[in-house]
Amino acid sequence: MEGKNCFGVGDREHMLVLTNICKVFNRDTINEKHMFSHLNLSIQRGEFVTIIGSNGAGKSTLLNIIAGALPADGGRIILDGRDVTTLPEHKRACFMGRVFQDPLLGTSPNMTIEENLSLAFNRAHNTSLGWGLNPKLRGLFCEALAALQLGLEGRLNTKVKFLSGGQRQALTLLMATLTKPKLLLLDEHSAALDPNTAVQINDLSERIIAEYGITTLMVTHNMENAIKMGNRLIMLQEGKIILDIRGLQKARLSVGRLLEMFREVQGSEFSYDEALLAP
Repeated sequence: MEGKNCFGVGDREHMLVLTNICKVFNRDTINEKHMFSHLNLSIQRGEFVTIIGSNGAGKSTLLNIIAGALPADGGRIILDGRDVTTLPEHKRACFMGRVFQDPLLGTSPNMTIEENLSLAFNRAHNTSLGWGLNPKLRGLFCEALAALQLGLEGRLNTKVKFLSGGQRQALTLLMATLTKPKLLLLDEHSAALDPNTAVQINDLSERIIAEYGITTLMVTHNMENAIKMGNRLIMLQEGKIILDIRGLQKARLSVGRLLEMFREVQGSEFSYDEALLAP
């Protein structure tokens, strides 16, 4: 039927639809591990979803599959009505933004702030670096940097390697959202920062996401951040979605209640690990 695809009712409401995603590591070896087996997940337009789970639950693997950094062994990935399952990572980057845990990733340290921003801008518009460095775009970059309130708008010609970890992560976040991507992936993006800087980056993330209405998936090791941020929370356990909490239920959630829900679903205590205990 014209105007519809094989994914049925509600597709126009969803920015991201994962259908029957499968992933096996070290297949046919003694270390074979089935990470995902027919995983299904739909994310509505404008949703801000936080994802938690113990080490090895599949959090970063899920983001890698969505971003195209890791191929799925089965299933389909639909982004804004388009099947991107076989699309390579660099082509998905035209409409996805991503910020990693390590502030050293996501930027080119030997290039200036304006050159990094130009690369991010041109990646979404398929243009060259030279074309991107013009007075109009410099004005756009200065305006966007000023909104960060870090004084970087006066340092366009500073090489990124001279920035602090927090400044670099703020720049990476700006680069990931500069062209208002269809989907933003935050992979424990404040975990490597000191507590005060982490709060600043999380607050900045919420402000940018709310202002632009960007559909967002945020992996975090911090249960309090997962509860406080976003409007939907997903818990992964051994590659399965065991909790999916949204709306008023999420707004009223506490760490204690979340752990209680885990016990109710799994019949056991949550296995704390280093990642979840970190501040």
